[in-house]
Amino acid sequence: MKHFAVLLLTLLAGLSLYAQTPDKWADEEVYRCALKSADANQDGVLSAEEAEALTVLNLTVYRIHVFTVKSYEDLKRFPHLKKVWLGDSEIETVDLSWNRELEFVCVQDDRLKTLILPVGCTPQLAYPTHPGEITVKRVVGPGDPNAIWYQ
Repeated sequence: MKHFAVLLLTLLAGLSLYAQTPDKWADEEVYRCALKSADANQDGVLSAEEAEALTVLNLTVYRIHVFTVKSYEDLKRFPHLKKVWLGDSEIETVDLSWNRELEFVCVQDDRLKTLILPVGCTPQLAYPTHPGEITVKRVVGPGDPNAIWYQ
């Protein structure tokens, strides 16, 4: 019976780790960068609590690794994000409507054409060295408590 309990606990622990693997993320690079920035207990897994506590995310370079992001969908996992650097990507539109606390957004890729920000969120914006046309759209972000006023 003791061996069965140990086996059961091992399986349950493995399942909880599986639930947090990068497979569940839209972009592995965002996961890797967030893990380096927010893994407070250094267990190699980014928990929901650690993701929610993340306030600064640099998706450009970590030491010698240049991040190439294919999807910014995972940024909605960071509701308290205040500063974000968006690096190399072939994405033309980035939806930051989940990030109502943004104070600074740096766009380092001139292929990005549209930023979607929540109404009332006015971060400082930094553009690429060779800026193209970047359009900023304002939308009522998901979960915005003031959404009733904009409907």
